Amino acid sequence: MLDSDTASKVLAHLEKYEYARIQHVTIALMWHTMIRVGGVHALDVDDYDPDDQCVKVRHRPESGTPIKNQGKGERMVALSDQLCDVLDDWLAEKRPSVSAEHGREPLLASREGRTNKTTLRAYVYRWARLCIYSAKCPHDRDFGECSALERDTAYRCPSSVSPHAIRRGSITHSLNSDMPDKVVSDRANVSRRVIE
Repeated sequence: MLDSDTASKVLAHLEKYEYARIQHVTIALMWHTMIRVGGVHALDVDDYDPDDQCVKVRHRPESGTPIKNQGKGERMVALSDQLCDVLDDWLAEKRPSVSAEHGREPLLASREGRTNKTTLRAYVYRWARLCIYSAKCPHDRDFGECSALERDTAYRCPSSVSPHAIRRGSITHSLNSDMPDKVVSDRANVSRRVIE
């Protein structure tokens, strides 16, 4: 699980050094919305409503973006002012002007189109490494010999976490912040029994 202190460090670093770049947008969306990686992957530009400050998670298997729990996983998720600012800046300044198959415009895009789930996972592994935020390795590894420092091998770091760990951490943080179980359940699309 990504704890809230580490999440704060990750997001502060991204806010300062990678503001409104795809890695920042991806991790901020995952942390603040509790959406699974498949749901974040499925978002289109049109699913974001800056006026109502929300995203609509939709199941669209016919065009390559199914979500877990299918139609039962569809929902509106409210966004904070800060996250909307990041999304607005991403869309206005950094998002490549591309479409994906079926004429859809993916929210998380590269020059090639919709960013795939493997790449989204890699962003999480890469930015969850604690050595990025300090001058030394918390695992007493030598920087010159650590295989987890490479971009494509970040998952080897003991500090690195998967996207699901961000989701678990965000759910736990929300519950510890006195967000009602029902709200967390609806927002994260997880049963109250699982939350308990």
